[in-house]
Amino acid sequence: MNRVTADRAGGPGCYNAPMIRIREILDPDLKLQILEKLAERRGTSVAAIPEWFELDDADYVDLLNDLKGDTDNEMDAQDDYRM
Repeated sequence: MNRVTADRAGGPGCYNAPMIRIREILDPDLKLQILEKLAERRGTSVAAIPEWFELDDADYVDLLNDLKGDTDNEMDAQDDYRM
C-alpha cells in the first residue's frame, strides 16, 4: 500500500478534522451569531446558508474568535479587568 492509499484509508499520517454542522449547534443565540458571521464572511444572507452546512474545527474556532472580538470591542474601559 503506497502513501496516498494509506492516507485515504485513514492510516498513519492522516488527519480527519472534526466537522461541525450548523444544525448541531444547540444554543439558538450562538447558532444565529455563527450564521450571521458566516454570512458576512461569504457575502451572502443568513437564509442562504443551509442547516447541513459543515465547518471544520479551525473555521468554527475562527468564527468564535471573531464573535469574541466583537464583544470585546463593546466592553467599556472601566469594565476591563486588565485596567
